[in-house]
Amino acid sequence: MEHAQPDDTPANTDCLVRLDRVTMRFGGNTVFADLSLRLRRGERLALLGPNGAGKSTLLRLLQGDLRPGQEAEALREGPADPLLEGPAETLLEGVKGRAAGGIYWNFEGKEEPFAVSALKHARLVSPGQQRNYARQGWKVTGEEIVLSGLDNAAMIYGEMSGRHYERAAELAEAAGAGPLMGMTAPAMSQGQLRLVLLLRALMSRPDLLLLDEPFDGLDAASRERVTRCIALAAEQGGTLVVSAHRDEDIPPFITEGLLLRNGAVERVALPVSLLSEKDNEVEANNVEVGPCPTPRKGVATPLTRALGDTVVIAGLSAAADPAAPAVLSPDGVPLVELAHVDVFTDRVQILFDITWTIRPGEQWILSGDNGSGKSTLLRLLHGEEFAAYGGTLRWRGGPRPSLEDLRAQVGYVSDRLQYAYDYDLSAEDVVISGPRGSIGLYAEPDARERDLARDWLDVMGLSAVRDRSFHSLSGGTARRVLLARALAASPPLLLLDEPCSGLDAQSRAFFLRGLSALAGKGVTIVHVTHHEQDKNPLFTHELRLEKGRIAATRG
Repeated sequence: MEHAQPDDTPANTDCLVRLDRVTMRFGGNTVFADLSLRLRRGERLALLGPNGAGKSTLLRLLQGDLRPGQEAEALREGPADPLLEGPAETLLEGVKGRAAGGIYWNFEGKEEPFAVSALKHARLVSPGQQRNYARQGWKVTGEEIVLSGLDNAAMIYGEMSGRHYERAAELAEAAGAGPLMGMTAPAMSQGQLRLVLLLRALMSRPDLLLLDEPFDGLDAASRERVTRCIALAAEQGGTLVVSAHRDEDIPPFITEGLLLRNGAVERVALPVSLLSEKDNEVEANNVEVGPCPTPRKGVATPLTRALGDTVVIAGLSAAADPAAPAVLSPDGVPLVELAHVDVFTDRVQILFDITWTIRPGEQWILSGDNGSGKSTLLRLLHGEEFAAYGGTLRWRGGPRPSLEDLRAQVGYVSDRLQYAYDYDLSAEDVVISGPRGSIGLYAEPDARERDLARDWLDVMGLSAVRDRSFHSLSGGTARRVLLARALAASPPLLLLDEPCSGLDAQSRAFFLRGLSALAGKGVTIVHVTHHEQDKNPLFTHELRLEKGRIAATRG
């Protein structure tokens, strides 16, 4: 376990960042308390820990985006840069600042407590940055995003020289991202935008590079290129911290980790298991996971135990629970039919001549490289995109229902949906919005809706956070809340766009085994993932896209 050393010790000569007894709280919840850490020049570290351990918060502290505080959200000062996840506060003085601890940077030969130094010399790549681009819909090109990294700002504000443009082009070529330089952010896939934001971070050759799950959503080729870019940054002498939930997301040249767990941090040699002995037993034996709450008297609950050795899951017994799905259309009427569908986003054609039929009870993997149109196709099925003139989309043998009715019948999980919740809602209210087919709540929930949401949060192991603000949750915990939201309506169609993004090992295992139980009760699933280990054997159909066109089908 690490402890801060006095400022005048010889060991501090090579100390780049020092955290001294730092306490952070969000939404009334303590993320960590009295956390001390020294980050040395030239270190290459993996930041590890379960969902909710505080990894993203620690990276934001190191970047200078947050300041130590007993209630970090309440202590923010000054205008926020819309690109960053929060404002860069000045050093807080007085009792609050002392009680919260301190953070000090030494980029220019002298240790300083001012965040402006970190904002100049450190760069962070995070899901929060992607969230802002997706939510704001900024029509900036990939080249403009990359160049904005020079000043660590949301947009280009200063004059760029020819050398700057050359540097951006060199980075894009090294990462195989040349075609993205002229593309606008709204037209990019999430994987493409993640790659551009990484190039943005590398643009200034930062002394400290902080990467929050940088490989999430990237295909195999993009992962390889990103790894090369990260290695190049490390070879140039910069300090590197990469957070990860998967072994394959730790670059091979990183051999030491920071394990953040239970409010404390310790240095560990890699590889290291993030599962407890109990969790390892679950992984090995595929036994039952998670609680099965007692049904509330007089309330129709979707909870039941699946047969055999499968996980306890919700919405599985059509006989016992009228809200649970049954196999639809026994006469063979398709659930969804697309015929010659084209889709345009920001006046750029993303999908070309898509003809595809999804029948009740089928389980589909939707595959393809970044930018092939997978997420756009899922958004079309969810009602967020529309077929261009000349194509048709039919739902259960008829025209597509109203947007509200459609979304009440289709469960959906994606990065974009997570970014769309820009409301001050509790985790419980987010789950309630699923069966209503809305983003946000527009009427007071009744007792049955609240009981249903609480049961689903119980099943997902989230009962402790049901009253917490959705914004205060870690990325992985928020993703699990969205999974509960998607399943709460017992939907006949479940659309999963990288659903395991940000989930720790135990949460992934729990969720993936639950899919088998859902499929066995008639839920039709379309699943997008770039990870082979996330492809459950239940999937017997696959649609592969290449450059917006259907390249192959099986099943």
